[in-house]
Amino acid sequence: MPEVEIVITPEGVVTVEAKGAVGAGCLDLTRAIEQALGEVESRECKVEFYESVAEGEQIRQQGG
Repeated sequence: MPEVEIVITPEGVVTVEAKGAVGAGCLDLTRAIEQALGEVESRECKVEFYESVAEGEQIRQQGG
């Protein structure tokens, strides 16, 4: 099941990470939070972002 992890450092730096989603689904998970927080300073896409939905489903079914 996809989820979002949010970390706020003591300095006020916010990190938002999508977990369990692939492709554009990663951005869909974090979009509302990003809009509420304001401007995104940087974005690092993980390997899952570049997978297709079919590839992600196959990996999950295999237990990967």
